[in-house]
Amino acid sequence: MTKKKHDSMTNLGMLELIQRFPKALNWGLPELITKSELSRAGHAGLLDMMQRGDTSSQTVFVALATAYDLPNFNEQARSEWIDELSDYLELCLKEFKLSTNPWGLLIVGVEIPSVLSQVCPGNSKLTKIFKRAASLLSDSSDELFDENGLINGRHLPRFAAIMAVWARCFNGGRKKSLNLKLKKAFVNRFEWAVRQLLSLSGGDRHITTLSEEGKLKLSKEFVELLLFLGGDSSDRRLAAQLGYPQKEFKKRVADHYLPECSLHSEESQIAVLRTGWGLKRREAYVRYSGHEVWAELRSSGKTLFSCQLATRVTVAGEALAVVGAWEEVCYESDEDVDYLELEAILSDGWRIQKQFLLTKDDNLLLIGDAVLPGKSRAKDAEGDDLCLEQRYTLADGIKYFGADEHNEGYLWGENPEAVVLPLALPEWRVGNREGELNVKQQVLSYRVTKGQHRAVYAPLLFVLNGKAATKKYTWRRLSVAEELDRQPEDIAAGFRIQVGKRQWLLYRSLTEFGNRTLLGQNYSSEFAFGEFQEDGTVYEYVEIE
Repeated sequence: MTKKKHDSMTNLGMLELIQRFPKALNWGLPELITKSELSRAGHAGLLDMMQRGDTSSQTVFVALATAYDLPNFNEQARSEWIDELSDYLELCLKEFKLSTNPWGLLIVGVEIPSVLSQVCPGNSKLTKIFKRAASLLSDSSDELFDENGLINGRHLPRFAAIMAVWARCFNGGRKKSLNLKLKKAFVNRFEWAVRQLLSLSGGDRHITTLSEEGKLKLSKEFVELLLFLGGDSSDRRLAAQLGYPQKEFKKRVADHYLPECSLHSEESQIAVLRTGWGLKRREAYVRYSGHEVWAELRSSGKTLFSCQLATRVTVAGEALAVVGAWEEVCYESDEDVDYLELEAILSDGWRIQKQFLLTKDDNLLLIGDAVLPGKSRAKDAEGDDLCLEQRYTLADGIKYFGADEHNEGYLWGENPEAVVLPLALPEWRVGNREGELNVKQQVLSYRVTKGQHRAVYAPLLFVLNGKAATKKYTWRRLSVAEELDRQPEDIAAGFRIQVGKRQWLLYRSLTEFGNRTLLGQNYSSEFAFGEFQEDGTVYEYVEIE
């Protein structure tokens, strides 16, 4: 930013900020809140909703807008509205909690009191509420964010909105007229949060919410204020790379001048698997919270899917439910690959493990589900009829086309985007009774069925290169041996994948680890993925013991 912009931001208090940027209250919020019928109804509609005790997000938002608008009211109307708003704040403060409605609590506990304290200093009700504002800001940073400024996955849909509240109050607190004392710990976390918010941007001036709300656009003015308050040169360089122009960084730069491209926090339950910061980067966003796993896949700036990953598991015809929260099992990131593995408990003692693996140079994304029995059923010699189905809701503008004779398919936008390989199915459709890969009403379904099995592994490979469809590609299930005995599929699974002249090896154990062999490679690990070299050896991208 130029010095002129720095100076202009420095001179803006909370009221002045809204006067200069009228849409600043919309920052980080979805249109369903900012363009609700109540917003159009104006002050009269708000008064009715407040008196009825309505504490919805729409009412809170209009209350905030009204607070900023009070300087335009005559003295009597202003006094009456301050009384109404003060009563409404006390009502909301009794109901809202940081754990369930952090954005609403910050609005009614920090921002509206801060604005009203400037409009009407000395009001006893407001003074009482305002005294708690600084501590509430600090509490929000401590309870909602990890130490590196990444918000808890449960609240990711409101990440940008919470940062907007922080920024408006932080900037206003720089003026002596607003005695909002901010702790150093809050300022430090704010600075980290600026970077994390940028890191969640897809490069099209939008941030993913990994929720039903979809993407949110971040305005240039919002990003400018964030960078002014908490960004360093590395953050500004990243902002320029992501489409927020910075005059001192006009040209694209190499990744080593930018923050780490991959993002991960077990505490926040968020991960971003990313190949780099270039325009043709591939990236998978993952958020897991409670019984839900949300994911978004982007390739060269194009969203292929963004949805809750629905996995349906049936055993002997009976559906299993997720009864335990998803938890992280493993995360690894290096120059070759980003790898994330999650696990949840299913009903009747079963477990499901979900893998995400993104290769940095090959543009491959593997999403694999493994359904494993509980200890009481692991020794069942006969097994059960198992069925596992993954579902992906394709993004607008993305179509799926299945191959005529084979089980693979293709994702298309305006151009071919990816080849999808259902590795657990045979390559040819003829005689296949093990499942299918198809689409219905924009939902891509990958179903794998196994009779008399004690476990099942269903890996789905996205080759994120439209040109892959023009190359020779194939996959094969491999025989896995232990002490020269061939192992059944519910003990261990192995696959060979070929795209063009390159080939990869995938191995997954579904039981206690053993010293097993496939295609001349020995593994005593749980999972391995690597590429065949010219001499027949395998360069391991990742191996999980």
